[in-house]
Amino acid sequence: MYNGYFDFAAYPVTYGIMAANIIIFILINLKVVSVSKLGSSYITSLQEKQYYRIVTAAFTQREFLHLACNMYSLYNIGRVMEHALKSELYAICYAVIMLVGGLVSARIHKKTSPFVLCIGASGVICGLLGIYVVIAYSVMGFSAIRSMLPTFAILALMTTSKKIDSIGHFTGLVTGIICGLVLINLYGFG
Repeated sequence: MYNGYFDFAAYPVTYGIMAANIIIFILINLKVVSVSKLGSSYITSLQEKQYYRIVTAAFTQREFLHLACNMYSLYNIGRVMEHALKSELYAICYAVIMLVGGLVSARIHKKTSPFVLCIGASGVICGLLGIYVVIAYSVMGFSAIRSMLPTFAILALMTTSKKIDSIGHFTGLVTGIICGLVLINLYGFG
């Protein structure tokens, strides 16, 4: 088996998710589909019961820099988590973070921005970081997550931008931490 940077057989879920994000990005920029049909907001996803938007929003990026940052992050944390959890469990965790984090985020937006469309994979990526932190801490204590402090600092700074859905990041992170705690109790990674 090839042990290079793009070992597709070892990380089928991560590369499949990345491919779906890239394909949707291309379709958006070719104007085949629109962000207004894929993005999630309180009004469209919950009030109008278009629940599919919780899923499509997590695969939708409009700008190249948004896509590049999310896919680079997913490439790094996704492969680590898919290796640690194995593909099936990783896919389940990804789906749970996407659905729960997305639903809670849409619900929280009811009062402050009910019409604003939220898009991007970063909420789920924050959830994967949450799982990582819980497992790493259970195995090695604080020293295992010390190297992640710059990542958390950058994440915190990014959420101050008005263009970034900090609620989506936060709900993804909390959902991931809860998933990590469940995984520790079920599988005892420590």
